[in-house]
Amino acid sequence: MITFFIGDSLTLGCGDEAGLGWPGRLASAMMRHGQDLTWYNLGVRANTTTKIRDRWKEEVTRRFLPGQNTRLVFSFGVADISNDVPAKTSFDNAEAILAGAKALGPTLFIGPMPVADQDKNERIVQLSLGFESVCERLGVPHVPVTGFLLESDAYAKALAAHDNVHPTAKGYATLAEYLMQTHAVREFLGLDQ
Repeated sequence: MITFFIGDSLTLGCGDEAGLGWPGRLASAMMRHGQDLTWYNLGVRANTTTKIRDRWKEEVTRRFLPGQNTRLVFSFGVADISNDVPAKTSFDNAEAILAGAKALGPTLFIGPMPVADQDKNERIVQLSLGFESVCERLGVPHVPVTGFLLESDAYAKALAAHDNVHPTAKGYATLAEYLMQTHAVREFLGLDQ
């Protein structure tokens, strides 16, 4: 199986002193589960949905192997909030990205993560809800994480221990553990087989 994790700096795992982020932890769980896995972290710092829309397909097709079980996992949105991208632009970009990805292989969307800023988090919550609507319209499985992480003391401490946007390893571990408990992620990544 080839799995691509595509997104912004929170997909890349900025702030994680272990260098894994949440994608590395999911990939590790898949390999421990016995999967023959090749995985790519295609997270890029400060990438808005516009930048991701412009780059993702070329980056994936360079690494694409015909005949392989290929899966695409996207997570983005916080850079849009930080760069004041209009919500409609974010939603239009998400629709273009996810529709294009779905044509290449099974696709999963992980919602945007909160930061240590209440005003931005209000916008992140609205962005997450809009992304959920896009996913439902396209039939793309999705896992909203904003609500869970806003309630997590461990995630809040991990944000505060770094830069208030990117958590430390403990925060990424908290997120990965949550994701691995969801049916959508377990089914999508083959962890229930």
